[in-house]
Amino acid sequence: MYWIRWFFKELWWYLTYEHYGRRRLRPATWGLLFTLPLLAAFYLLALWLGQQAALPGERPAPTLPPLTKTAIFAAVTATAQAPTRTPAPRCPEDPRLWQLVPLQGTLRDPKTGQPIQLPKPPQRIEPACVYEGLARDLAHTLVPNPDVPAPSVEDKVLSVPWFWAPGMEAPQIQAKPVKRENFDVYYDAKGKRIDHLYLPYTAVATGDPDFPILVYVYSDGPLAWGVARQEGREDIWARYRIEGGEVARGILAVAYDLKIRRWVRIAYKRPFPPRDIHAAPAGSAEDLAKLFGLPLWRRSELLARFGLEEIFPETINPSTVKPIGTLIIRPEGSEVRR
Repeated sequence: MYWIRWFFKELWWYLTYEHYGRRRLRPATWGLLFTLPLLAAFYLLALWLGQQAALPGERPAPTLPPLTKTAIFAAVTATAQAPTRTPAPRCPEDPRLWQLVPLQGTLRDPKTGQPIQLPKPPQRIEPACVYEGLARDLAHTLVPNPDVPAPSVEDKVLSVPWFWAPGMEAPQIQAKPVKRENFDVYYDAKGKRIDHLYLPYTAVATGDPDFPILVYVYSDGPLAWGVARQEGREDIWARYRIEGGEVARGILAVAYDLKIRRWVRIAYKRPFPPRDIHAAPAGSAEDLAKLFGLPLWRRSELLARFGLEEIFPETINPSTVKPIGTLIIRPEGSEVRR
């Protein structure tokens, strides 16, 4: 025990000094006395923070009060008003990022009401934003427009399935991409311009690397007169008569040109495919759009949306029209009469 008393005695003499017969603490000793409590406080704080950083499973989860309508409304409002710096994703222009999704729905014969078995269910393109580009490019083929590019590959012949032939077969037809030079519009029996409906009914993969996707577009209207116009040439008029239906349905085709990233019109090679124009019930395009969730556009809407002007008059006087012939349109197809 002697060495312990000796140690503390030496420590006391080290921390103090002689002052008129009395021992006083040195200034460094006062600093040490103030530092030791701070070190102890920091040590205790470190221990407490370490306990707070423990894994969630090592301490009981807090008990939250049940959500109220007010709390939910406040959370939703705060989320809706919170600014976001993430830009909306652009619609993919690469067809490899698209999907062709079969559509589900039951078509019925308008006369018998019986389900119609299709040779192949219609397909739509996903994502749906692709149809905005299709609408834009279709609109630019309705009226003359110098900004519309020609197909990137000329004289390309596509072999694609055709779903409107009689029977359950879907034969292959020949078609080619073209830059449209003839523009047409149709009028009803009273001479009023028809605001055609356009329905992108189904999409198919062509297997062609330059034009990988083709979309068949229904063009519906109760036409009686039609005019075709080409720059520098006289207008060509035709008479139409619909039998066994209320509207004439033309089946247009557009294909996606991979190199220019635009949709281009497709022309069918002769002999034209069966029922490329046929009679259909009024309102059937609207019914199909609702049944399959497809977009439906009007001619006037497309032109207005993309800043294009109509080149044909709103009305005509049928008595002044000199048609070159009459096209009889029936559900099974059409025929020309001179």
